[in-house]
Amino acid sequence: MDITGSIISFVGLVLFVLGILMLTDDTTFSIAAMVVGLIVLAAFALFEIKRKRKGNVPLLDVELLKDRNLRVGTILRLMVNLAMGGTLFAVSVYLQSVLALSAFNTGLTLLPMTLGLLLFALTAPKLSAKLNHKILMSIGCIIAIVGCLILSQQFTMDTTMLELMPGLFILGAGLGFVMALGVDIALSNIPEEGQNNASGIVTTGQTLGQSMGTAIIGVILILGIIGGISDGVNTYAPEHSSDQTFEKGVYHNIARIPQPLLGWG
Repeated sequence: MDITGSIISFVGLVLFVLGILMLTDDTTFSIAAMVVGLIVLAAFALFEIKRKRKGNVPLLDVELLKDRNLRVGTILRLMVNLAMGGTLFAVSVYLQSVLALSAFNTGLTLLPMTLGLLLFALTAPKLSAKLNHKILMSIGCIIAIVGCLILSQQFTMDTTMLELMPGLFILGAGLGFVMALGVDIALSNIPEEGQNNASGIVTTGQTLGQSMGTAIIGVILILGIIGGISDGVNTYAPEHSSDQTFEKGVYHNIARIPQPLLGWG
């Protein structure tokens, strides 16, 4: 078992995602963490190459990444899961913090996205017999964008569960096309003895995408809150406009309010 490689890859991925999460708190530390994370991952790749040359089984066969289809398929899975992870996080925060829904009703509202993802992921391979993967994935991306546009009009203080469901279903349907066919592309040229390793690469890309999606949308939400505080101060307490100390006080007071009562709006 490649224990050393496992530790190095773990440290590199954690530092990279941590850097994204810390972007709004300490920009210098955030950038440094991401850079160090990438350096550690580069060291991991070199370590795996040397390990294979010595005749040992590597955690990651880096030579597999020479295959263009594997690289493209892994990036596609990463992007799809980035979008899905970010959406699930943002919508969940909105449903529970703004609309004050229970965990059960939040899950019920998100269910159409999962159904759309599942149904169209099962349909995509059958359609690939008639249309090539590139066309189908382009259609999937267009469908997902339509779903995002529909959702973008629904985030108000009086939105209902039912109003969110169509946009979530359409978004899930589009992502389902890309997710299913991305795996086909990634593994299409990989020999049988490398299938397990290639599958691990794709899965790692998928998991990293989910982590990045949650981290990035979290940063965006925090920036939105900070921007909202400035607008609120300018509107309701104009005498404190441009008063950074006052705005920081407001921010810290909001941060202490339990999330279900916060409202984020």
